[in-house]
Amino acid sequence: MPSGATDRGFAGVVDAIRSSSIGLTALEENLLDEKNIPQAEAPGTIRWPYGTKRQAEDLRRVGITVGSLANNHAADYGIEGMKQTQEILDDQGLRHAGSGADLAVAQAPVSLGAAPRRVAVFAITTSASPESRATRTRGEILGRPGANALRYSPDVTVGPETFATLQRSPMATKSADPNQLILSGTIIKKGPKTSVELVPNEQDMHDILDQVKLARSQSDVVVVMLHSHEPRNQSDAPAEFVQSFAHALIDAGASLVVGSGPHQLRGIELYKSGAIFYSLGNFAFDYAAVDPRAADVYEAGMDLYQLAIGALESMGSFRVPQTDEPIWWQSVIAVTAFERGALKSIRLQPIDLGVDLPIARRGIPRIASPERADEILQTIARLSQNFGTEISVKDGSGDVQLSKPTR
Repeated sequence: MPSGATDRGFAGVVDAIRSSSIGLTALEENLLDEKNIPQAEAPGTIRWPYGTKRQAEDLRRVGITVGSLANNHAADYGIEGMKQTQEILDDQGLRHAGSGADLAVAQAPVSLGAAPRRVAVFAITTSASPESRATRTRGEILGRPGANALRYSPDVTVGPETFATLQRSPMATKSADPNQLILSGTIIKKGPKTSVELVPNEQDMHDILDQVKLARSQSDVVVVMLHSHEPRNQSDAPAEFVQSFAHALIDAGASLVVGSGPHQLRGIELYKSGAIFYSLGNFAFDYAAVDPRAADVYEAGMDLYQLAIGALESMGSFRVPQTDEPIWWQSVIAVTAFERGALKSIRLQPIDLGVDLPIARRGIPRIASPERADEILQTIARLSQNFGTEISVKDGSGDVQLSKPTR
């Protein structure tokens, strides 16, 4: 168990998870065999965060049932690292979704329980490098192992002055249309003002929604774990296309869409008969062990415009937050209850990862103190108001109001 296992605050976190029928989390690192751990002292070696069998044991003991492997770190240590992760979880009796030998396997849900309490869990990421995405097997051509990803493409328009500046760039390629140019493989259109719209891949959307519809016909509850950094980690609001996608998932039959990715809290939206947690923040993380060089575009402070036109910041500019930004160190556990397949309640338990603790003790989840709990709940309540969601706060926890009170 983590070094905080004897901490009363940590014990309270364990109690909150173990008291539930199913415990879900996003596992944003590879689990490696001891003999395959890369040596840090090798010249030029960058070690991504990783775990071992010990971390899988910890997850099981804490009460985690299912781990989502669909994220931008699914293939940090290549396909072999992804396979080791799956094997180690299997050995501990932990279910997992979101990655696999090809796209069909990566897209498949985990099915838990039996009617009338059958639950299907999907895992999807919008944040994934092209080489880490699983592809479909077609006839004798085997698909590529990887993560279950929703691809998207940028629709970029820039104002006249910016367009003129980009035209002078040696990286720009002229188009047959004088009001368009190509930069880093992306079509840039001239318009009255600069805007970037991310457009999800229609085939990916169709395939994912069909899977959700099928699962709903066979299950009482469908949960979709959705990993999305967009528009950037520093944003406390999700990208517009992620909101639309979450709505479509609920329309297709999902009861919950559970977001992860940006390392901070985002709001909660009640949509039709389902709930969308756009991000529950970090649950546990050892920031002190992270090599600042081990950062991809989703963690390097990029925004939509930079990503779309290929003007990314230097990867060396990324700095792991450690001391002065509490947002990275506060989170909530969302405890949901269902009755005959219908969502009945959502309770939020604030947890504190110790922004004001020494580095060695930071990153372990603990039940937040009354003062810190109030701060965390007020933050998520404020963010959720943007979606018309009300949260009542009492005795250190929050209850999402599923229906408007009648007068």
